[in-house]
Amino acid sequence: MRKAVVLDKSGTIVDACRVLLDLKSGEYLFCENTLKYVTERNEALVNVRGPLRRIMDGRTEGLSLKVSCSPWLRAPKIDQDLLLKEGVMEGLRNVTEKVKTSCESKLGVCAALLVRQEGEVTHAVGLGGRLYPEVKGVVRSLAASGTDVFLATGNCREASIRCARLLGIPKEFVLFDADPQEKMELVKKLRGFYGVVIMVGNDVNDLTAMTAADLGIMVRRGHKGGEGDFSRRPEVDYVVPSLKEVETIVSEIKRP
Repeated sequence: MRKAVVLDKSGTIVDACRVLLDLKSGEYLFCENTLKYVTERNEALVNVRGPLRRIMDGRTEGLSLKVSCSPWLRAPKIDQDLLLKEGVMEGLRNVTEKVKTSCESKLGVCAALLVRQEGEVTHAVGLGGRLYPEVKGVVRSLAASGTDVFLATGNCREASIRCARLLGIPKEFVLFDADPQEKMELVKKLRGFYGVVIMVGNDVNDLTAMTAADLGIMVRRGHKGGEGDFSRRPEVDYVVPSLKEVETIVSEIKRP
């Protein structure tokens, strides 16, 4: 029986470092959970897609925007002209530099914006991080046992591909800039090719994919992660403290 494990990235396999810059006040916030912050403020998290060097140079050519998480039933239409608003590109450059200097980030830096429903940009967001200690060994063991490992993340392309390369995951097995619906669609597609598909995440944006999977595993590392008691959610089959337990669960799935 062929098995596939789909891994979320930030908070699940990566100890993320998130820096937010309030574009109005100029204040920096080191945030453990961007999604929780976005939800509380009723704003959308919008990824800035394209080469990081364009952001550092203050150039908008080759950059685009994509909603990765939204609290509204219908995500707002995001116009690339948001990047041209006063202070936005400077804010992105500043927050990217702050991640580089303040975080131990070995996976590159992703950039995003927080946007209100009426289109106002409130924050620039920088995201970096490093792999949790057990992740390389777990992914290696899963692959050695014949399990295919996929990466499905809302993070940017460059950091996601770099993470996959470090883990030995083929780049064609990586879904980046993904919103919850796209993660779920990947899981549904994989179920047509695998006997068992396991979705592993750490936050509310992974729950729709968990619903579509044969098994949903929530990784809860101490006080970090999403909001709510996931152990009481019907979408979650297991709640575990690290990825090491995922390896055990997968190994115990036998042919029916």
